Amino acid sequence: MELIAYTVLFLGVAIAGGMGAVLRLFLSKYVGFLPWGILIANVIASFVVGYAQTSMQVGLAVITISGLAGGLSTFSSYASQTVEYFRRGRLAQGLLNTAATLVLSSTAVWLGALVGSGMLK
Repeated sequence: MELIAYTVLFLGVAIAGGMGAVLRLFLSKYVGFLPWGILIANVIASFVVGYAQTSMQVGLAVITISGLAGGLSTFSSYASQTVEYFRRGRLAQGLLNTAATLVLSSTAVWLGALVGSGMLK
């Protein structure tokens, strides 16, 4: 029985991760003054993590957090884009991208947790 449960969990994470990665691919096309698509992907993934932690059973939370949110979010793309701003002398853009990513993602986790726990009904 345990092998079946781990297999289902593994497949769930893999499928949800693939879905998150495909969504991130589409969102990453939106770039302007900041890499808006990656910022949006990270904020949505953060909200999903906060929500899943407070409202889902453990197995579904693992699939949602490790799979969907893990595939959707990307620290490496954010870091790479920020370093590229700094490399090109665009200090304001790099700093704004960092501030926006940290503040908005952290706030999204908090809001997701509030929604998941039913405090924002």
